[in-house]
Amino acid sequence: MTDLESSLQISGNLAPQTRVEIRAKLPGTLSRINVDIGDRVRAGQVLATIDRREIDAQVDAASASVNVAIAGVEAAEAGLANATLEQERAKNLFERGALPKQRLDAADTARRSTAAQRDLAQANLAQAQAALRRASEIQRDATLTSPVNGVVVERHFDAGSLVGPGDEPVVVIADVRVMKLEAGVSELEAGRLRVGMPARVTAQALPGKTFEGRLAAIAPEIDARNRHFKIEVRMSNPDSALLSGMYGEAAIPLQQASQVLAVPRDAVTTRDGKRVALRIDNDTIQPVPVTEGLTDGVVTEIASGLQAGDTIVSDARQDVATGTKVNAVLAR
Repeated sequence: MTDLESSLQISGNLAPQTRVEIRAKLPGTLSRINVDIGDRVRAGQVLATIDRREIDAQVDAASASVNVAIAGVEAAEAGLANATLEQERAKNLFERGALPKQRLDAADTARRSTAAQRDLAQANLAQAQAALRRASEIQRDATLTSPVNGVVVERHFDAGSLVGPGDEPVVVIADVRVMKLEAGVSELEAGRLRVGMPARVTAQALPGKTFEGRLAAIAPEIDARNRHFKIEVRMSNPDSALLSGMYGEAAIPLQQASQVLAVPRDAVTTRDGKRVALRIDNDTIQPVPVTEGLTDGVVTEIASGLQAGDTIVSDARQDVATGTKVNAVLAR
């Protein structure tokens, strides 16, 4: 009697859950690159810098234009305030009969003109500020930073290299604290899976080590090319033992049974359309119909047909006739 677990076995290459390509957003020459393959980086850390001398000059010019525009607005507002005061004086004098209508109209016209000049100055200021914001954005784009904590897994350029938006990434950052294993499963298998199921992950390169993971995602749509659903298992990798590209296997438990009668998987075969085991009675082989239960791929549960203590042929695939006399020996 033994405890038995039926599980879904999947395999594939391990990859970081998060992998970010850092590309140049503008053309230029790399003045500095601060990291190399294998370096650990923090979110916000400066990875590389594009030569900013011309960009800095553009920012300085845009900033100066903003200052000029601010001065223009201040002058226009002062002129408007003075024109408004003159208009009020002209209106008071006109109402007392001390000023002709022509002079009042001239004061009104002067005020409207200075108001238009103030509006134009404000528009010029808004335009200059927009140009400064754009220049500042370009200036920021000249500094390449990491958006995540992780490890540099690729570096494609050195200081002095010309880079641009259409080029390959300057560096690639991977967060290896959480790894993933992706695989395809059949419709029948997908129907037995649920997000959150536990998974045990092993890697060929790390014999004897098991990593606890979870089924993180099941694709809602089947891949028409192979009739498989894509699934993703994620596992913690706190000591960075798992590396990107390692071949991994994951076992997702589906069913469990305690203290059941189990035999080697190959001890059950099909004869005359029935599943049978070859039991040895009085040193003679007798096919016995059996009902199978769970299997873990190595042993199979026998729900009926055999009893504990029965002696059977460990490999029923052998062409052995019913009634054949044998000497039973313990299988190794």
